[in-house]
Order: sequence, then C-alpha cells, then structure tokens
Amino acid sequence: MSILKVFISSTCYDLDNVRNGLRDFIYNIGYEPVMSDFGDVLYDPRIHTHISCIEEVINCDMLVLLVGGRFGGKAISDAISVVDFEKVKEKIKAGTVIDDERLSITHLEVLKAIEYGLPVYTFIKEDVLSDHKLYEKNKNKSIISEITFPSVEKQETAKYIFEFINIVRLRNCGNNIFSFKQETDIEEILKKQWSSYFQKLLKEQFNKKEKTDNNKLEKKVDELQALIWAFINEMPRENFLQVNQKEKLGRILWVDDYPVNNKSIISFFEEQNIHFDIALTTEQGLKFYREEIYDLIITDMGRGNESNAGITLIKELKFLQCKVPIIVYSSRAAIIKYSDEAIRLGAYRVVSGIADITSLITDICGLSS
Repeated sequence: MSILKVFISSTCYDLDNVRNGLRDFIYNIGYEPVMSDFGDVLYDPRIHTHISCIEEVINCDMLVLLVGGRFGGKAISDAISVVDFEKVKEKIKAGTVIDDERLSITHLEVLKAIEYGLPVYTFIKEDVLSDHKLYEKNKNKSIISEITFPSVEKQETAKYIFEFINIVRLRNCGNNIFSFKQETDIEEILKKQWSSYFQKLLKEQFNKKEKTDNNKLEKKVDELQALIWAFINEMPRENFLQVNQKEKLGRILWVDDYPVNNKSIISFFEEQNIHFDIALTTEQGLKFYREEIYDLIITDMGRGNESNAGITLIKELKFLQCKVPIIVYSSRAAIIKYSDEAIRLGAYRVVSGIADITSLITDICGLSS
C-alpha cells in the first residue's frame, strides 16, 4: 500500500524549527514528508540539485508551502526551464506577475505543483502576511521604495516575496492561504483541512454510488412496468384479475400505477360480478375509456413523477364529454392539496378510506349493501 507523500517547500534557515515540527507531525499521522534538507529528494548526479528538487514535486501527492521573511536561494536558469509557465498562467488570475528573472527554488517548486494540479496548502507567517497587505495598498505609489517591512530580512527582496504570495492567492482554484505564529497553528489547520477533505471525498463517493443505485432501480421499475402493461393488454382480463365467468353487473375503470394496493377491494366486488379494467397511466386509462362503457371511473392522484396525474385525467375525460362518475381515491395529503380542484373540474367524490370507496362503488353500481 502506497503512503501519501507531502512535499514541504520553504526557505530552510528562517523556518528551521517549524519545518522540523511539521516533519514530525506528518510522520506521526502516517504520511511521508519529503524535504530537501533531510535527503528525501533524489539528487540525480547528472543534473543540478535545483532541478532535482523541482522534479521531486511531481512524485508527491500534495505540497505544503511555508512563507517567512526570507527570499531563499535564487534558482539557476536551467531550473526555470523545468516549469511550463504557459500552463501555470492558465491557472492563475490574468495579469499576475511572474518575474522569471527573479525566482527562488521555492518559487519553482510551488509553480511546478500548480502546473501539475497538486493540492497546495500555503502558510504565511503572521507578520509577513500583515506586511503583504501594506505592500498591496502602496505598491503602485512612489512611496513604496521608502517603506520598510519589518518582517522581511532583506528589504530588496520584499517585492519578490510579496508578489510570490500574489501568485499563490490569485490562483483560479486551490488558492487557500493561512497565517501562523508557531508550528502548532499549522498542525491544527492541516488536521482540520485533511480530515474535512477526506470526509468530502467519502460523501461524494457515497452520493455517486447512491445515484448509480437509484438509476439501476428506476430502470428495473420501468422494465417491470412495461411487463405489467404488456401483461394487462395481452392476457385475458379474467386471468389477470382472477374473476369468475358469471355475467357481470357493472364495469369499472380504475387508473392507478400500483393496483396491488387495491387488490382486496377489487376481489370483493369481483365476487359480486363487477368487472374492473386496470390502467397504470393516464394515457392507458383514456384508451380504455374510448373502447368501453363504464359505470364508474376511479383514479388515484399521483402517478410516477406527476403528483397531480388524477387532475390531468379528469381534465382529459371532461374534454371527451365524459358523463361517468369519477371518484378520486388517494392519500389524505393529496386530497388536502388537490380535492378542491378535482371537485371543481367535475369529480363526483374525493375519498381516502376503504370504507368510503366501498360504499360509493356499492351505491353507484346498484349493489345491495
């Protein structure tokens, strides 16, 4: 099993204690820190050490950047050519300055990570970040050359440190920046960030699986519904509903996408020679209506993705000048929401209880109670 590798990039000397503490922290949580001053970088004898450091970045999974008051060692010109600056510029805000004549090794390590899309977690010393804000407010003024930035060791490098911060913070994504006073601040933030990121990835994976499972279920439901429709249309009605062969006293059209819920009611009235045509959709119900003469039409309210399918059916039947009593038999929630509209459109009754629907069928079909 591979171990997550974390490249730690910074100037070595001004952040020595912080780097050492961060190294121990990363080891303790089971990851592998990669630091040039601990021999973690492969120094290929055929190339310069600067290039080796930059190339090692792409062998890691993420990069932690520490920014203090030192600029660091200036990179050799051959090392600059290792970074694809065109790809980097695509990932940062247009107009951001990258002075390739004044880049440190740390600059290039981070730019390489940006080029490859590695996660970069940037930590800036609190006093440096404060001076950066001062720099941003005054950098286009003539007074900028006269300002002293206490957090920066060599004032002539202040501009390059602050513009480097701009490169990181003006990225199109992954532009997080955190301030710190001591190494424990960094550890606490990384614990929260890595834990939350891992949790997010798990949730995304779960949601992806749940969506896939739902798609499979919907497909199976569609296939089952198609089989039921074919079965209803092709098999003799008596075989499907198991009615007897006696002369029927009435005929009822029942439109409901879950007819099994009504099985007990249907069975009861079939024993009294009432015939039922079962439709699973509004379209199928209208087809049956055009082909047969009914004493009663019963509809549920919600079918499939349409919460008011019963309303649609009533409208279509009234458009066809239907004079047959229409009963809406549905849940209480649907009745509360749609009963007034159903009655206004011409529904005979709107009910939800088994006793109510049984009584209405008995009355309308002329059966003795």
